[in-house]
Amino acid sequence: MGFTDLMPAFWKPYDESQTLVATDRVKRLMAEFFEPNAAAYRLAGVAVTPQKVGAWLRTFDDISDATRSLHRAFAAMYAGQQAQFKQALPDFRVEVSPVWLMPSLFFFDAHLEPQGPGQPLPLFFAPDGIVRYHGPNANPAVLFAHEWFHCYHAQRAPLISLDPRPRVHEALWVEGLATYASEQIHPDAALTQVLLDDAQLAATPPALLRTAARAVLEVWDREDPAASTPFLDMGYRGAWPPRVGYYVGLLAARQLGQNTSLQAMAGWDRGVLSKQLRPIVEALSRS
Repeated sequence: MGFTDLMPAFWKPYDESQTLVATDRVKRLMAEFFEPNAAAYRLAGVAVTPQKVGAWLRTFDDISDATRSLHRAFAAMYAGQQAQFKQALPDFRVEVSPVWLMPSLFFFDAHLEPQGPGQPLPLFFAPDGIVRYHGPNANPAVLFAHEWFHCYHAQRAPLISLDPRPRVHEALWVEGLATYASEQIHPDAALTQVLLDDAQLAATPPALLRTAARAVLEVWDREDPAASTPFLDMGYRGAWPPRVGYYVGLLAARQLGQNTSLQAMAGWDRGVLSKQLRPIVEALSRS
């Protein structure tokens, strides 16, 4: 099917442990699923403990039916969306990014975990995270495009896309361009869907977007990850909605995309990107 699916191995002990008390359920899931698949979770950067599994189960039980439905539909959606993505970006090398399907304990809905220069770039999708963060009737088509574009961008501009300490404007571009790409591949998607079902972010007033753009300019070349947090981190609480950089980056990519193809923009690397992007963000800070 084009991906490694760990969900069937999860459902068996999950279903069979339904009648057990909480501590015994956790022990069984650890012994029969999480420990045998410990290497996959290490690859995804997730540290699984009994405490985390127990806390997750208390919420997961309520959405397990929706998660199961999504899992049943996943293979067909995956095949269709990958074909659509390849049609839009035919030079994407699918084999460079092996895909895994697994419960994430709500640590992510989709996640890339770079393994270092010259190594594969694995991509993880989590049905439990998708339902938790996108709703029980979620259509993950836009999410597929967003995450696959990150893989494509890494193939075209690895100095930016795979840098663990990117400059602020580079980090904003990585997310903004992926957001723009998903919009181009799914032109009928609503803004809220393009912004990964974040209704608060989609409702950001223009004045706040201008304020955020000005703030980005003030820390443009900073490499400290903390400098990107106000613009890209889901946990940010401050002057504007979390992940406002996705929206600012999307607006910038829309402007640049009027005269440049998506493939060409994906190839902009360090130096070239800053020259192209900064005048647009400056204009957004005033508009």
